[in-house]
Parts: sequence; structure tokens; C-alpha cells
Amino acid sequence: MLADFDKLSKNSRIWIYQADRKLTALDQEKCLDKLDVFLNQWAAHGNDLMASGVIKYDYFLMICTDESFNAASGCSIDTQVRFVQQLSSDLGVDFFQRTNIAFLINNEVELVPLSQIKTEVESGRISAETLFFDNTIQTKGQLENDWCVQAGKTWLNRYFKQTTSV
Repeated sequence: MLADFDKLSKNSRIWIYQADRKLTALDQEKCLDKLDVFLNQWAAHGNDLMASGVIKYDYFLMICTDESFNAASGCSIDTQVRFVQQLSSDLGVDFFQRTNIAFLINNEVELVPLSQIKTEVESGRISAETLFFDNTIQTKGQLENDWCVQAGKTWLNRYFKQTTSV
């Protein structure tokens, strides 16, 4: 059952799929049209799921379901993953490339291969204050404060030199 994303509770479960390239306006239109069709029929053990989806920053497909209405099951989550895989194929986009890390640099999303993080930190392009998209958040409520955060406050902190006071 399709719902308004903004009206889903903060406790709603969220999945974030990061595209390996910027989605064009046409990509986004196709994606959201297909997503609406999928979410209108998405169910867990025959029970409708109250769900919604959005695209943020032209890179992030977010699917959210209010589990206080009906909880997503393993099978329904598998169905969602298959849907996103098909969407990836249809759009020529990889939503499952996990080695690209997304940062917000000069108000633009930039994807940095994990293997290049150390080099980007050493060059000063990425600092502990650079905003990082943590796509592992679990709830819609975490979008506001825990999704786009300073890299130094995440697992990326290990890449920044620690200074000790004497």
C-alpha cells in the first residue's frame, strides 16, 4: 500500500540504495513510476505493507515501510531486493556497488572508491568534517541526524590522524 513518505513514522524501517552514478531526471521519473507500482502490491505473507520511496540527492533510492502497520518479512525483503536488481538492470545503474563511499563535497555528492579514501584524506580533499552518507541507518527517523554526518564521527575516523595533547 503506497503511502506518503513524509507521513510515515520516524520508526519506519528504511533501506537506502546508492546508485553508482547520478540519476538523470528521466531515470528518476522511471524509477519512481516503477517503485509506485511495486509498493502498491508489496506484501508480507499476504498482508499489505504501508510503504513509500523517494530519491534524494540524485543518487539515493530510499524505500521505507511502517512496520507498526505490518512488518516486512524475509520473503518481502527478498522481493524488494529483486525489484531493485531489476530496476538496476532497466536503468543501467548499479544500486549494489558497495565499494563507493558517498560524500557531500561543495554541496555535490561525490563517490570515492573505498580504496582511495586514504589518498583523499592525505591530499586534504576529505577531512574529518567532510559530510559522509551513512547508508546503514535503519529507521526513517535517523535520516535527519544520522544519515549525512561528519566522516570523523563514523567508522571512517580511522583514516584521520589523531592528535594527542601534551
